[in-house]
Amino acid sequence: MRDALSVARQVPLTTLLSWAWIAFTIEADNAVEAASSGDAGRVIRISMPMWANGLRFIDGDGITVGELQARARARCNIGGLERWGWITVGDAGAGRRDGYGTHRGVRSDTVLRTTRAGASARRRWPLAVAGTEQRWRARFGAGLAGSLQQALLPLAGQLPSAPPEVSPADGFRTHVLPGPETDQDASLGALLGQALTALTIEHEQGSKASRPAAANILRVIDDQVVRLRDLPSRSGISKEAAAMAVSYLVRKRLAEPRPERSVVLTAAGRDALGDYRARADHRASPALRACLEAVVSQRGALAEGLIPPDGGWRGQPPYLAQTRRLLADPAAALPWHPMVLHRGGWPDGS
Repeated sequence: MRDALSVARQVPLTTLLSWAWIAFTIEADNAVEAASSGDAGRVIRISMPMWANGLRFIDGDGITVGELQARARARCNIGGLERWGWITVGDAGAGRRDGYGTHRGVRSDTVLRTTRAGASARRRWPLAVAGTEQRWRARFGAGLAGSLQQALLPLAGQLPSAPPEVSPADGFRTHVLPGPETDQDASLGALLGQALTALTIEHEQGSKASRPAAANILRVIDDQVVRLRDLPSRSGISKEAAAMAVSYLVRKRLAEPRPERSVVLTAAGRDALGDYRARADHRASPALRACLEAVVSQRGALAEGLIPPDGGWRGQPPYLAQTRRLLADPAAALPWHPMVLHRGGWPDGS
């Protein structure tokens, strides 16, 4: 086993922040899944980002898409939330709408409302997120948790409470939408998400590749020929997320396929990787780095929150292998940057 503190000191600040936010998110996701066991019916589960940047602003009285995006400062998969049974889109009494389960026909003035399942989820998510913060304070120490919150505050602000959903259409770049000034959410989960979003946006200004693509795929391939089937275990992101990223990189000539379903970086890809490394620690924040190193180096405490509930999807094949890697050494198995996709908002693209 590697020395956890030595590993933490060798990675970029944004990687430490990503590990902390992803671990917090998985723990909150697990808590919601445990609380919902047995009564979710056919509703497909979603991850914390889809609640934080979407479902928590929608209620039975309704909110327009424009109002939702302004309050969340981010887009979320409205068609997916409808298709999975969490919300209704448009006139709920008019039957299944044309474009059901997609963004087709959805306008800024389209009204969204929660279903009964969505209303139940809105009650459970805040409890799960608050409970996760309480457990972090107990496991890592109230002093460290408080210091971490104080160190995050200068980076946080009028930003989404979770990193926004990214898409292969533009190379997985992060976008924040304008919105009204609101009171600062100083909860630990929100501060981690806001700070990570802020650093990601700074990194991607003029960058040759987005942070998710560079940190998780370009970095892992580097100067090697890597089999596609090995990318999920090497990067920590799902096979679907890895496939999307590789497809984009090949299309943009940053990578090229090799025999036996493998891939290698092109000269442009190596240049983009060098650009990522040059930008990786562009923000100096000694206090924040010290707090994150202290959290990440406590391997056992971090792993404790990653244990899936009985019957949870992360404890079942084909996800069990990655969960076991996470529990054995979180810093070795967690993605270097979240891949929040339309598939449910999971931080590793699952």
